[in-house]
This record gives sequence, structure tokens and C-alpha cells, in this order.
Amino acid sequence: MGVRKSSAVRIFAAAAAAGILIFAVYLFVGNPSVWYHNQSLKKAVCGIAAGAEQKETVTLNEIVPFSWDKVYTFEPYTGREEIEKTIGFPSSSIRETVNEGMVQLLFVKGKKVTASVCGYPQSLGYDVVFNGDIAYADKAEFHAVRQSGIVRLTR
Repeated sequence: MGVRKSSAVRIFAAAAAAGILIFAVYLFVGNPSVWYHNQSLKKAVCGIAAGAEQKETVTLNEIVPFSWDKVYTFEPYTGREEIEKTIGFPSSSIRETVNEGMVQLLFVKGKKVTASVCGYPQSLGYDVVFNGDIAYADKAEFHAVRQSGIVRLTR
């Protein structure tokens, strides 16, 4: 009986440790699928081969490597409540800008945030400039230029 109890305690301890580890990762990284999509987006945008002198025209539909219905950007210092009101639902994946000059992109599919980018172009390696929101159906074109190692997409 003591062997079974010892085994059960070890299994419980391992399950509890795994649960705590998953929770810790979620706290520091956030939603794993959103984090993965953020990384995939960075790789796709930074992979655009536009040179400093040449401009390339691309659509978000071509370069965004995950499903989305709409992408939003907001003015600096826009609060979470205003963002939630605009997109129509709450999400723990929403990030708020803390300064001017930051990139803020919120990709949405249905009532779910699929990517949430908030950072400085120098850290991200890219910048995407537009106002308001863009629907996937818009097939919005952007001009891509690489300047000082940063890919800049402007509409």
C-alpha cells in the first residue's frame, strides 16, 4: 500500500509542477498562439526583400501567415477599455502603447485576437503605418521600404 501511495504522490507532484510551469509561461508570454503568430508575423514582414532604394508593393493578405478578419491600430496611449469597445470584445492579449512611436497592431479573427504586436520598430525590426482598421477583404496595399535595417510598410 505504501508503494502505491508513494507513486500517486509523485504523479500528483509532477502534474502540479507541470501545471505551475504552464501557468508561469502563460503569465510571462501570454497566449501561446498569439505569441507564435507575433513571431511568425515578424519573420514574414522582416523577410520582405525591399531594398533601401527600391519600393515593393505588398498586401497584408500576402504576408500575414495566419488567419485574420481585421487588423487595428490605435493612437498612442489608447486605453484597454477603448480598444475593447472598438474591437467589440475583451481580451487579455490586448497591449497598450506607453509612448509615441510604437507599433501597435491587433489582428482579430471572429471574436478572438490572433496577434497583438506592441513595441518599437527598432526592437521589432518592422513598422506598419496606417490609420484605424483594415479588413482582410480590403486587400490593402502597402509600400515596403527597408530603412536602417527596419522594414517599413506604409499605406
